[in-house]
Amino acid sequence: MNLSESLHSPLSVEEFAKLKSFLFSDLKGEESFSSVEMVDGYMTALAVGPEVMEPDIWIPYILNQETSDEPCSLSDADAGMIRELLVRHMDSITLQLHADSDGFIPLFERVKYAGRKEKDVAIEHWAFGFTMGIELVHESWKPLFTDEETGMLVMPMLILSKITDDYKSLKKDEIFDMVQLLPDFVIKIDSYWKQHKG
Repeated sequence: MNLSESLHSPLSVEEFAKLKSFLFSDLKGEESFSSVEMVDGYMTALAVGPEVMEPDIWIPYILNQETSDEPCSLSDADAGMIRELLVRHMDSITLQLHADSDGFIPLFERVKYAGRKEKDVAIEHWAFGFTMGIELVHESWKPLFTDEETGMLVMPMLILSKITDDYKSLKKDEIFDMVQLLPDFVIKIDSYWKQHKG
């Protein structure tokens, strides 16, 4: 594999572990994202959303840095590694949606968890990350919300992230069904913006 191919290849299990280790370390900002699932949801929203953004715009939001894309407590080498891992994961999501959007699977469906509670937290984090991706360019997302039918495509993310109180009123089977349909909602959002960009 040459350098160009490696920069666009999906992250390995070991590389995900490195990213996860960083997200749970004291090296990141206090308000930065706290899980790889949250990062995955955030990047998914950016990948299917209305704007194409450079890493210098979306990485600082993950790392909680106002003027730099690198956590101050990281060495240049480690900061570069984290940046590369983030960019590669973003690229892999974008390429998947471009090449085969019907095959999209969120990260929490590709990871084995110790139990149901851990997976539920992972789903919540993923959904919250997706809402953060919307929030980053909220004005650009407004056309989707102006129509009630398309606006409902984002409701599962809002509910599963527990941003709204609707989650508490749902039965377990209703939550299960919503989680199962989550990839379909992502694909429909992707299709919407592909039709409305430019």
